[in-house]
Amino acid sequence: MDLLQEQLKAKKAGVSYAILTVAETEGTSPCKVGKKMLLLEDGGTFGTIGGGQMERQALEDAAKAIRDRASFFKRYVHTPIYEEPGLGCSFKVSLLVEVVVPNLQIVVCGAGHVGSAVLRLAKLLKFNTILIDNRRRDDIQKVVELADHFVLCETFEAGILSARISEDAYYLCCAPTHTDDKSALKGALQKNFAYVGMLGSAKKSKEMYRQLEEEGINRDLLNLVHTPVGLDICDMSPEEVAFSVMAEILMIKNRATGKPRRELTMA
Repeated sequence: MDLLQEQLKAKKAGVSYAILTVAETEGTSPCKVGKKMLLLEDGGTFGTIGGGQMERQALEDAAKAIRDRASFFKRYVHTPIYEEPGLGCSFKVSLLVEVVVPNLQIVVCGAGHVGSAVLRLAKLLKFNTILIDNRRRDDIQKVVELADHFVLCETFEAGILSARISEDAYYLCCAPTHTDDKSALKGALQKNFAYVGMLGSAKKSKEMYRQLEEEGINRDLLNLVHTPVGLDICDMSPEEVAFSVMAEILMIKNRATGKPRRELTMA
């Protein structure tokens, strides 16, 4: 039950993890069939499958599996190279390593028309949604209800940095003012992210980037921002802008080209 509770904590925090399960053993082994261990993406562990050299190797393999998002089944052969001849036990253990990746998170900075439309669409696409805004909950209650989590902030930067946001989240800066967007962008660029997009014109971005560079944000990071945000497929209504933003996010997520599939099949 304790292991299940730790899994639930990881899921709520948006943390990827692996469950290592002993499937079979052969020889004199400290590993027992059915024994389980939890490895979090940050290296934290819970439980043990037997300890020692074999467990260390299994954890290294499981850490790589989390990075690759790929479960595996593997047979380990343990030979005690650190013991004197005749001492120590050789054994074989088969492990099932199951990688669990929570729903991807999208962080929407701003509860305006585009923000609310993105929240609706992201929910259909099975994203975990976080809304950050500096307005009182009562003033934006209908939009708050669209999100899985709501963060009330004084500044968007502080809200992003204080919130529990998973690694490689997707960020959209669509705040009420340019100053708020700048704050949101500065916060997002201090996190590990898969995507950062911002509403606005190239003129707005140029001046904002200049100011952020003066405040210590590296130009290489700024060059990663998708702005003007979204694919060139919309009529600029909030709903179609949201669709174009999510299309761009899916393109990044799935490492796709964004080209018509017809062109790909004809290539």
